[in-house]
Amino acid sequence: MPFRFRALFILLITLSTVATASARTIVVPAGTSIHFKLLRTINTASARPGQPVPAALTAPIVIDGVTVARAGSPAEVHISNAEASGRIGGSAKLTFSLASITLANGRTVGVRTSSYSREGKAHAKHNATYIAGAGVIGALAGQALGGNRDATAKGAAIGAGVGIAAAAGTGKFDFSVAAGHRFSLRLRSSIRAAV
Repeated sequence: MPFRFRALFILLITLSTVATASARTIVVPAGTSIHFKLLRTINTASARPGQPVPAALTAPIVIDGVTVARAGSPAEVHISNAEASGRIGGSAKLTFSLASITLANGRTVGVRTSSYSREGKAHAKHNATYIAGAGVIGALAGQALGGNRDATAKGAAIGAGVGIAAAAGTGKFDFSVAAGHRFSLRLRSSIRAAV
């Protein structure tokens, strides 16, 4: 092997060894808190399970003095459950977790974290107030107009129907989680990062 090729070969092996020696792997342990904010508002009326939502880290992830991910790094939220509110029954629900983060080395990694969950205002108490109130008013009106049990019962039934219509007319109880809202979720499994 000519001297020139031998020198090049030795140089390549040396550079490879130095690169391998300088690259090290840091493990971010399960239980580590990841702080982030949403970059887009999530509304239960339009959100869908499986939908990704852009986010950004609000604090760096530092392990043993090494910054694994910087504040401001892109992240992504994954919606696992989203239910819109009905008009008469069912409350809005939303559950999501962090799905990925971008590390300081520029690599995006998938993550498993704890979840954020919220349930909206329930219809039951609100609707019961409308329906019962209208039923009582209907019964009193039936009693006043008819003066007997049949008239009272019919009035109560008509009043309850009006109450149901009024409850439905009050609309849905969907909610939004605004862009910029901050969260802290914990890693459920460790992640490995080359630094």
